[in-house]
Amino acid sequence: MPTALVPSRDPMPTPHDPLWISRASRVMSLQAAWHRLELRGMARVPAGPALLVGNHNGGANPVDGLFLIEWYRQRGMTDPVYVLAHEFFFKHLRLEALLAPFGVIRADPAEAARALRAGAKVLVFPGGDADSLRPYSARKELRFEGRQGYARLAMETGAPIVPVVTAGAHGSMVVLRQGQDFARRTGLARWLRFRSFPVTLAVPWGLCVGPAAFLPYVPLPVKVTVEFGAPIDPTGHADAASLARAVEAVMGARLRALSDERR
Repeated sequence: MPTALVPSRDPMPTPHDPLWISRASRVMSLQAAWHRLELRGMARVPAGPALLVGNHNGGANPVDGLFLIEWYRQRGMTDPVYVLAHEFFFKHLRLEALLAPFGVIRADPAEAARALRAGAKVLVFPGGDADSLRPYSARKELRFEGRQGYARLAMETGAPIVPVVTAGAHGSMVVLRQGQDFARRTGLARWLRFRSFPVTLAVPWGLCVGPAAFLPYVPLPVKVTVEFGAPIDPTGHADAASLARAVEAVMGARLRALSDERR
C-alpha cells in the first residue's frame, strides 16, 4: 500500500550554494535565450516535497535543466530542487564536490527519499541515456524503457509526481544511431550502466562516435518549451507499474502535442 509522506529527522543532502547557483544562472540564461525558452504551468508545482519527472534530451547539453533559472528566480533558495545524476559522474569522474553546490546528487533511491522526506523537490530523468540519446527520428517519443524506480520512490514516500515535459530540446544535436546493441555486446551497458554507443552530428565536432558524443557541444538554436503538468497522486494507484504507465501516458501525449505545435 502507498504510504503518506512522513517528515524525517534526517538532514537534507548537501545544501545548495546560493553563490554558485547565481553564477550558473547567469551562464545558463544565455543558453535559455539561445533556445527561446518558454515555460508553462510552473504554478502547478505544489508547495512541499514533490518528485519532478522529466524526459531527457540532447546528450551532454544541459538543456533539460534550464527551467531551474526561472525556478530560483520565482521561488528562491527556500524551495530547492535536487537533481539526480548518473553514478558515472560520481564513481568514475569523481565530480561529487563540484556538483554538490548545484544540488546535483547521485541517482540513489535512499538519497532521493531523504531529500523528499526533508521537504525538498527532486528532479529525475528516468530514461537516462536511453532517452537523451534516442535517434533524431524519435525526438517526439518518450523512452523510459519500462523503468519504474521513480514510481516506487513516489509510492514509498507519498510524494506527488509532477510531469516536466520538454519539447524541441532533442533538436539541439542530431543522433544518427543510438548503438544500444553495440553497448550491450561490448559490456558498456553492464560496466558503465550506459545503454548507448551513439553516432551523432554536433557543432563543432561534426561526426561523433561513442565517447566523443558525450563531449560538450554548441547546441543548435532550436526553440525549447517546458511544460509542468498537474501533480499525480501516487496513492491513487495499486502499484508502481500502474503509476508508471499513467505518468508515461500523460507525458507522452503532451510531448507529442507540444512537438506538433512547432513548425
